[in-house]
Amino acid sequence: MADLKLYDIIDLEPLRRYILTNGERRSYRRRQHFCTLSRPAQEIGLVISGGFAFSRPDYKGDRQILSLAFTDEIIGAYITPDFSRRSGFDITAMCDSEAAVVSLDAMTDYIDRELPGFRLQFTTAIATSFMLRGIAYRCESPESRYLELLRRLPHINGQMSNTAIASYLGIARETFVRMRSRLNAQIRDSDQNDDTDQSF
Repeated sequence: MADLKLYDIIDLEPLRRYILTNGERRSYRRRQHFCTLSRPAQEIGLVISGGFAFSRPDYKGDRQILSLAFTDEIIGAYITPDFSRRSGFDITAMCDSEAAVVSLDAMTDYIDRELPGFRLQFTTAIATSFMLRGIAYRCESPESRYLELLRRLPHINGQMSNTAIASYLGIARETFVRMRSRLNAQIRDSDQNDDTDQSF
């Protein structure tokens, strides 16, 4: 459910208002789970502060970060009345975070009662967001995806490890470190050139 805000697929304001008004505010320590891979996920939340990573192990057992959610974004494994379904990933706090949390049961009742048709729009938006994320991995450069991540959360390097950021970008840790150093050097050079221009 992360990245919906990034792609601006659907207006989530009615859902945000409902969760903020009716949700229980919970604090999560760094690395604490909101929900766990393969276990029933019966809640949905709105990030109030901090950030959460959606992840699962790959075929080698290495943990891969599939998506991220920051302030004012939705966290949850799915939206369905079938609570026998299980989460397809872990959702874990990347730093000390806070979220407003409601049960899927209560929220689906609210949606069906007050927002007819919204559930289908929402599930379609979730599928679309993951499709667009997949396209980004294939078609956009790691640099552009990293710069987009910095726009969303300027202090991400203080909240996620190099390994975690590299996983989200789909590149090796060493590649990410070199890329970040190169981008930082370009920024420093640009700042120095601006200072030189201003001196004239």
